[in-house]
Amino acid sequence: MASDDLALSTMRTRQSTLSSFCAWLVKRGVLRANPVSQLDRPPHRREAPKQVPGAAIMDALLTAAKVRRRPRDLAIFLILRYTGMRRESVATLRVRNLDPEWGLRNVRVKGGKTRDIPLPQAVTQFLHDYVERHLSTLVDGITPDTPLFCSSWRQRRQGKIHRPITGKNLWRLCKTYGRIIGYPMLKPHDLRHGVAMEILEQQHDLEAVRAMLGHVRIDTTQTYAQIKPAQLKRAVEFYEGKALDILSS
Repeated sequence: MASDDLALSTMRTRQSTLSSFCAWLVKRGVLRANPVSQLDRPPHRREAPKQVPGAAIMDALLTAAKVRRRPRDLAIFLILRYTGMRRESVATLRVRNLDPEWGLRNVRVKGGKTRDIPLPQAVTQFLHDYVERHLSTLVDGITPDTPLFCSSWRQRRQGKIHRPITGKNLWRLCKTYGRIIGYPMLKPHDLRHGVAMEILEQQHDLEAVRAMLGHVRIDTTQTYAQIKPAQLKRAVEFYEGKALDILSS
């Protein structure tokens, strides 16, 4: 693979896939050991995200949902905008996850774990109002296990159908609203990057970013602290006045 000049990410993916298959064969007694585990692995270099929407873009999503009068869409974007949650976690939210004091409790996250995720009080209140005024009109008998967000469509023989949203639904929703606000390349995970950068710029605390995103290791969060050329240029702007004084005297 190296002689074919394949990207490191491609080599890692192929090697990981083959290793998983060999491990499956070992468990079933087909192989005595995993031969792939003895191979050198390509280094994994974490890079800063290339597409990070700013606060104006993220706020534009909320405004677009309000203008369209879509309370479900607004509720979804409020959560993505102020938590940086992954789309799969948002899709699994149930009424029982809402907490009037904290925001969201026992949310299913990556790795099969659960986390408590804080929300601004105004957002928490909106979500409770959403359940009472909107979700209750779609679902007969709200219970703690009722999905917080559903997709609705009509079928010729069955009438209107309601199903819990999926991660793919959220991806399509971001694409739809991205085109509306003039940011067609928008994806749900971009909002996660946007929240991370906003917290880092406002709080200057990488540990706060790690805790908010739920990263286990701080080196995963460290990617957001990488300085880009444009930021580096701004970082040395204070030299301009000093250089001008020296050269003009």
